[in-house]
Amino acid sequence: MISGIGVDIVNIQRIAHLSAKVKERLFHPSELAEASILTEEIQAEFLAGRFAAKEALGKALGTGIGQLSLQEIWVERAETGKPEFHFAGKVAALVGSRTAMLSISHDDPVAIAMVVLTGADDGSK
Repeated sequence: MISGIGVDIVNIQRIAHLSAKVKERLFHPSELAEASILTEEIQAEFLAGRFAAKEALGKALGTGIGQLSLQEIWVERAETGKPEFHFAGKVAALVGSRTAMLSISHDDPVAIAMVVLTGADDGSK
């Protein structure tokens, strides 16, 4: 059962122009560490996709990102290369036992992410 759908698009240059301090607020340390080994151009694309994923999750949850701690949401690549969400704290409670499926794509000048939540909302908000 689908319990939520969200999609978001981010201009890659918007992310490229963020200060390091702002990036530290928007991204989990593991995302910043993974981005740090990429070229500057690819870093912006990578992080724009991650930010779009967080925005899309907020839409799928029906909360928007204003009520989410972005440090409690991060995306890692599975062995297959597929992006997968990881959650902590209040975000983990909001997601509950639902599965958050994620797709991210980039095509300069934008990155896009789509999230589909499946499973019943178990009320663990």
